[in-house]
Amino acid sequence: MRGIFLLFAFITFSMVSCEKGMNDNNANKVEEGLYNAHLVEKNYEQKSFELYAERINPLNDTIFAEHIKVIFFNPKGDTSSTLFAKKGWYVENTGNVEAIGDVRVFSKKGDSLFTDTLLYKDSTRKIIAPSHVVIYRSGEKIRGRDLVSDAAFKHVIIGGKVLGERRKKDTKSR
Repeated sequence: MRGIFLLFAFITFSMVSCEKGMNDNNANKVEEGLYNAHLVEKNYEQKSFELYAERINPLNDTIFAEHIKVIFFNPKGDTSSTLFAKKGWYVENTGNVEAIGDVRVFSKKGDSLFTDTLLYKDSTRKIIAPSHVVIYRSGEKIRGRDLVSDAAFKHVIIGGKVLGERRKKDTKSR
């Protein structure tokens, strides 16, 4: 009799635990995700980039991220540039990263890029910005669309109409 009571108590406890777990899962659907995440993408032990995010939500082979920072590396392993954006996603199968919302990229040499959307293609190590871009480089402001570049901004191609301005040097006497 005591064995049957223990078995009944165990089954009842298990059912309550399962029910509670199911309710907890449904109540926390909005709160799913990992906070303060760090991801490293490597090709044959060579680091392509590191992605930092305040919050990530994995779904199949895609990781959705909020408030991201991506550090890109050249083939020698040195930092070539750093990207900041409001959100983005990383696709594991391709190694690609797409960033959207207030995207800013700063190269190691001090060049900067501002745009709304940017795609990093890991297979080619190229960044692609299909929308309007503004680049600050060596005292110049360059505006255009459809940018394709390496992550260090050494080889930049801008399609369509390109507008440029040279900043005036300070001519005040001392």
